[in-house]
Amino acid sequence: MKSLLIFLAGSLFLLSIQSHANSFDIKEPRWKQLSQAYGFVIGQQTSLERIEKKFPDLTKDVKEAWFAFYASALGESIKGVEKELSGQLGDKWPELKEQMNNQMAEFVSQQEINRVQAVAFLKEVHARSKGQLPDSIRSALLSAHPRYSQNPALELLDGWKQTYRTKGHSKAKGVDFFISVPASWSKREGNRPNIIQVFRSGVGHGPIMCNLMVKSIPLPKGYVLTREELKEFFQPSELKGMVPDGGKFVSAQRIVLEGSPAGILVCDMTQQRLDITLTMRMTQFVTIHKNAMISIQFIVSKMPDQKETLDDLQKQFLPTFKAVANTFVLNERYK
Repeated sequence: MKSLLIFLAGSLFLLSIQSHANSFDIKEPRWKQLSQAYGFVIGQQTSLERIEKKFPDLTKDVKEAWFAFYASALGESIKGVEKELSGQLGDKWPELKEQMNNQMAEFVSQQEINRVQAVAFLKEVHARSKGQLPDSIRSALLSAHPRYSQNPALELLDGWKQTYRTKGHSKAKGVDFFISVPASWSKREGNRPNIIQVFRSGVGHGPIMCNLMVKSIPLPKGYVLTREELKEFFQPSELKGMVPDGGKFVSAQRIVLEGSPAGILVCDMTQQRLDITLTMRMTQFVTIHKNAMISIQFIVSKMPDQKETLDDLQKQFLPTFKAVANTFVLNERYK
């Protein structure tokens, strides 16, 4: 039984690596995501300035709305947006920035606005500061937040999150659980067997990929794994056996996940894609529920010209891995 579990866990790891190798399917360039977010915020700012100029008696309300937005995480992100656009576009950014500002000013000046509309817009700005704005804009802003981009766990802990539930999903094997990830992470259906959902930090451009996976364990009819068997399987020495051929074991430890015996396995793999060699580190949180092995996998990659080592990336993002795994909840335990 133990060897079967190790084989199943190893196959899950290989599937996650294959999924990562095929995850370079981003349709929208990063600069475009950020420029749309920048234009949205600049348009809002231009509109506030126009309201203040046209309705001087609303000056106090305008400043309150302005402060509410720029004091929020979304408002704080605009500096990160500009910094990233400058880094990506180089000398082209000042020209594009000026062009966007001029176009937005001209567009706003041509719009008729009365007092009722002005007051309604001020209320809308307050709502935006709490996250009530288009998903694509919110995600792009949060992904560029100076603190969140370095430590996505802070985004999650500050309440900017999205929750995913597996109930009814064909690949979930009847397991009903939910998990939360930062709001700025992109998501898509898994395109490999047993991979339910794939998340990517930075609206699909970030360094972290997260896979939710479930694989059935072909237990003998009526057989139920005991807690002692599970504890034995999740011993570090046993977890090490989950590393597939070609992988390099880094570390393992036994933990408790949602009140059940579980483990964390960290290992490295190398993947060739066209003319690029990726060195990847996978951190896998794995537990077993009834006849299903559940894995929450995080993968970071090191490009050949990247200064940070895999150890550096692991140290930087491990708090995020733990924060996400800590949101894991098996719903049937609370019925």
